Amino acid sequence: MNDHSKVSFCVSGAGPIGLALALGLGQAGFNVTLLDQKTHIDPKILLDDRRMLALSHRTVAFFKRLGVWDQLSMHATPIDAVHVSQKHCKVEVLMKADAHDIDHFGFLVPQGRIILALYEQVTQIPAITLAFATAIVPTAGLAEGQVTLKHNGQTRTAHFDWLVAAEGVHSALRQHFGIETFMRDYDQMAVIARVRFEKKHQNIAYERFTQEGALALLPVNEQEMAVVLMTDRQERDRWQRASDLTYAAEVLSRIGARLGDITEVSERQVWSLTLMVPKKVVSGRLLLAGNSAHGLHPIAGQGLNLGIRDCEAIVDLFTKNHHPNAHDLAAFNAVRHKDIIKTVGATDFLVNAFGIEGRAAQTARSLGLLGVKLLPFVKKKIATVGMGY
Repeated sequence: MNDHSKVSFCVSGAGPIGLALALGLGQAGFNVTLLDQKTHIDPKILLDDRRMLALSHRTVAFFKRLGVWDQLSMHATPIDAVHVSQKHCKVEVLMKADAHDIDHFGFLVPQGRIILALYEQVTQIPAITLAFATAIVPTAGLAEGQVTLKHNGQTRTAHFDWLVAAEGVHSALRQHFGIETFMRDYDQMAVIARVRFEKKHQNIAYERFTQEGALALLPVNEQEMAVVLMTDRQERDRWQRASDLTYAAEVLSRIGARLGDITEVSERQVWSLTLMVPKKVVSGRLLLAGNSAHGLHPIAGQGLNLGIRDCEAIVDLFTKNHHPNAHDLAAFNAVRHKDIIKTVGATDFLVNAFGIEGRAAQTARSLGLLGVKLLPFVKKKIATVGMGY
């Protein structure tokens, strides 16, 4: 019989990462308070949320462990292959899931469905307390686990053994604990939408690199694609005002005619892109997770998956030893930091390598793609990393 119930956590941030972490810890028997500054989670708004998130093979495995995958699978589109190419280059790389002895590399699932499934499970765990419209007040007592919580203008103090920041890239807790970060502005925007093509996508995801910017197409249903179109930051106003026809024309100019014409374009969102890596993910009683622990380019769709690996690692750390010592925490920090550097570095390399102009650079990229195509062990390594392993 374990005594996990004697260990308490305060998780700040009730997005997908905070919810997944709270659920994992709560199911393991830990006492968890999950707080967020938003007033509530509205199921109706979540069901209307058409934004898509890519879930890797490993993320799906963790969601199965949490007991939410059966609910999510009804709304999931599988990724059976990944096609990587460069505009004006004849070399193309196609990686198929069945070549790696798995059915799918991952799945596309609506973000709202993910949040709702996790939230519904969280509300069923007695060990988890939800505190909406609540913020942590930065005080000196945080270092000792004395947390001042502010709700509707009133404050109260509670003690927690551990704090977890799952607040986003500009985490107030991370800043309060003085964790240094390396940040770099990509000077790029991601213009995100869902589009419908004339032809079926056959559950193939596309990564296309062009001089105008990178493009990612991720399969949804039978003929829809979730689109992540990269463009220069100075074009923000243009893309916020752009018509559906203009957006569709830009997507087609980058991907070509392989999927036919675009017949429908959803409302678009425009996001600034920033790289962020903290010096460490543990400081005293504080642990970082999700976008509080890393910020990476979305071209490979690995942001959420890296955050879920944070959750998995934290749950496993405390399940194994509910009072980890300094050596345990140092080992945890080393493993998570290595994973973060590897994942952020890989996506950053893609962005920079395919962003260099000139014939010599294009030739080098073509040779690189050819090497991936002809060397099975290289292709396998890339596929394995993409699956989250």
